[in-house]
Amino acid sequence: MKPLICIDCKWHIAKEGSSLIANYDRCKASEQINLVTGESTYKYCESMRLVGGECGMDAKLFELNQAEEIPNGE
Repeated sequence: MKPLICIDCKWHIAKEGSSLIANYDRCKASEQINLVTGESTYKYCESMRLVGGECGMDAKLFELNQAEEIPNGE
């Protein structure tokens, strides 16, 4: 079985500039909305997956990203 990694999750938000050394990807499942400004903030994927994090080492919030395939018109 393939390991449950954040990049395969539907809650994953990729950030430009992320690399293996510095990962800035965010988790949409951690969304917090500022009631005054309406702006959303998200936690880093890595902090969500830490022991004691909301998702944890067991990937409790993981949902497979199953994007719908667009027919090519054939």
